[in-house]
Amino acid sequence: MNITKNARLGASLLGTAFLLSLSACGGSGEASEPLAPPSGQTPPAPPPPPPPAPTLSLSASAEDVDIDQGFDLSWASTDADTCQATGGWTGEKPASGTERVTPTETGSVRFELSCSGAGGEVQSDVEVFVTDIAGAMTLDEWYGTPTPSFVPSPPLAYQQFDSSPGVRYLGGPEGLDHQPTDSPGGGQFIFNRVYRANKHGLGAREQFGIFSSWLSSFGTNSIEGGLWVNPEPAGATYYPSLHLAAIGDPYHICNDVAVGGGLYGYVIGDRWLNLTQISNQVLNIPGSNIAFDMNQNPHEDENGIWAGFGWTYLNLEHPQDYKFWMSFVETDSYQGPVNGYIPEHFNWVDPEKISNGDFQALLQRNGDQFGTFATKGADANFGTGNESYITGVLKVSEDVFYAPMPNFPMKKEREFLLAHPQTVSQTAMEEYSRLLTGGTLGRSLLQSRNLAFNSIYKSSHQSIKIYEQVGDEEYRYYVDPLYEVGYDGHLGFVDWDLTNKDQFNLLQASNGYAYIQKSPNKYESVPGDTDRYATHPNSYQTEIIAAPDTTIRAPKKTYQFLNYNERDTSHPDFANWDVTGKTRYETVLQSGATVIYVWFKFIEQPAVLSAAQNHPETYTETYLRTLQSHIESLHELVNTTSEPNPSDPKFINYRGAELPDGEDFHLAKIDPAQVITPPEGYETGYVPVVISVHYPDEYSANPKELQAAPDEVCSNANWTDTFYPDIQ
Repeated sequence: MNITKNARLGASLLGTAFLLSLSACGGSGEASEPLAPPSGQTPPAPPPPPPPAPTLSLSASAEDVDIDQGFDLSWASTDADTCQATGGWTGEKPASGTERVTPTETGSVRFELSCSGAGGEVQSDVEVFVTDIAGAMTLDEWYGTPTPSFVPSPPLAYQQFDSSPGVRYLGGPEGLDHQPTDSPGGGQFIFNRVYRANKHGLGAREQFGIFSSWLSSFGTNSIEGGLWVNPEPAGATYYPSLHLAAIGDPYHICNDVAVGGGLYGYVIGDRWLNLTQISNQVLNIPGSNIAFDMNQNPHEDENGIWAGFGWTYLNLEHPQDYKFWMSFVETDSYQGPVNGYIPEHFNWVDPEKISNGDFQALLQRNGDQFGTFATKGADANFGTGNESYITGVLKVSEDVFYAPMPNFPMKKEREFLLAHPQTVSQTAMEEYSRLLTGGTLGRSLLQSRNLAFNSIYKSSHQSIKIYEQVGDEEYRYYVDPLYEVGYDGHLGFVDWDLTNKDQFNLLQASNGYAYIQKSPNKYESVPGDTDRYATHPNSYQTEIIAAPDTTIRAPKKTYQFLNYNERDTSHPDFANWDVTGKTRYETVLQSGATVIYVWFKFIEQPAVLSAAQNHPETYTETYLRTLQSHIESLHELVNTTSEPNPSDPKFINYRGAELPDGEDFHLAKIDPAQVITPPEGYETGYVPVVISVHYPDEYSANPKELQAAPDEVCSNANWTDTFYPDIQ
């Protein structure tokens, strides 16, 4: 920002004023000669020009730095004699220069410079976000996660409580429906605001999904995920992590959802592998997938930070014309694909469903409509919803409970949370694939069509409620929030009820929990509502009240995270994980987990080796070479397109008629430990595959050791060659 103050200069000329007149002589029509100054006098000198106004430019070599990390401030001015620094630095400075600065405080720090000269004064400033990474790597028991250095310090004294027996807390905010996606379609994208979902984090076996959107096939497949809090598999991340996984035959426990990990923590053998690493710049972490940098500027006063994500497919000339589905993200750190699935993943059928007749009944029920992601594509999707909030609650007295509240941003009356749901057509992806595989793709942006939100998914099932078991009866106490979920075009938001200022202030000043008092009034359901939740006989209203005492309370959480152990490749079920002769690389996530990864040629990574093992007639040497060449083309596209802090969308579009407050997004940054640079010679066609994730011993739910064998049900011996449409 430059502000110039122009000096006002005055000049006065002292002299004699002469009246010049023209006279016509004899009607000649000729102009008279100019009147000469009196003899011995010279004409007055013209006034001097005003001195030029000074100019100034000021920049920082980094926008985000650690408190122990120095950075450069560079400035240049013209027509200035002196410069004075204020804000994050002080003292008199030369007219131009570069200075190494080591910050001493955390948070948003503004560096200001004012330069002045004869022509006036000019000012400029630059903002740098300063964090303390070293001080943020421990699990804070008050917040329940590692914390950025700029969050408020916990109280000096507080009481940790266990959940009251017989009392639990369920429900979540309403969801939003949007116009339907294409059917059959090529996928969908959406932008979500990345914000702190739970001020105290969540403990073991607690989870919450934030405005996620799932894709369904015309059979039994689903693509699930979105912003998600589940610390047991994902670790304690400050922000929700971005879960990216797909289910083939729900919910078979051997579904590959974690690069070698099945549902519910099962360890799977080679023949069950289907999840591939696609990105050559971002690690796909088993359990969490994508974690966001907790030390980034949250931009809370400017609509926060956002991530775009979704799934679509590429036609990579599969011999059976199956579709390769993959996730894409649009973030500050990286734009492009992250992971994906071998197409046959979606066509596998549990043999038990064949023997008991369930699969045949499914075919008969759907007829010609039946199809998987691999064969037919995605069915219509209509909206986004929150997965139920599941956690404990404290009973303070007979009618007063201390319960967590959805932790929406509360800086403004209207806080935007969702934007730009988009549908991707199969026509668009077929053309995109043709250009990519033909080497003529001139753009990276995936062609999509914006969808508008058109209704609110609101039911008592979504509503927040406290459950209490009293003897043989269950009681439900409904909590009416101080916000309303709303939408405008392709923007979704919450509006805070500021008419009830007292309750708003109570909630805003709270530590993520609120004191809720049961009312004697019954909860009123909508007449004619057959929802079993709404028609429950013991449903009561509540209100938020001030703290009944001076005790500062915080929930007591159990933190035990699942290690992802390296496979013992002497076991035949883990042969495809052989890393003999490969260099191990190590990185430490902000959650405290140590990640080990190695580089594979794309077609030599475990899941593709399994595809060739399971389907040798398809994944021949010829087709594998073809597949490798297409992935190399994709990597070249990403390498030339993806960049930090992009000025324009790269893969997923966030431009449209509506933007939050008319402004472009602040895209969210990924945990910097997940963002890597390929070694020389590995820039295209190679991918980093995570082989282990280990948490500190005190937080590890399972020992750090080689995984000796898969779970028996997911062993190679229990894999079956049962695939649709190959099943007769």
